[in-house]
Amino acid sequence: MLDLQSGKPSSLGGIRFLELLEKDEMAFDNLYCVAFQIMDAQWLAKRASYMEFNDVLKSTRAQLERELKLEDVSCVQDLPAYNLLHR
Repeated sequence: MLDLQSGKPSSLGGIRFLELLEKDEMAFDNLYCVAFQIMDAQWLAKRASYMEFNDVLKSTRAQLERELKLEDVSCVQDLPAYNLLHR
């Protein structure tokens, strides 16, 4: 999702994530949890079945990328979706 396998991501979301990771070694763990919460929320909102998994995964990726591109995000906890962890 973040284009990290290349060593140097080309996507803005991947670049921003590496910046967050430099500041906080728990950034990956926290983003992983946020991603699953986003996916779960979208899965339930769409009333998806396993046939829609790829659609839900694409929309999860799009939301993560949008949130990582926000200018006021300086850590994973600043992501709007981070609030999903505290429901």
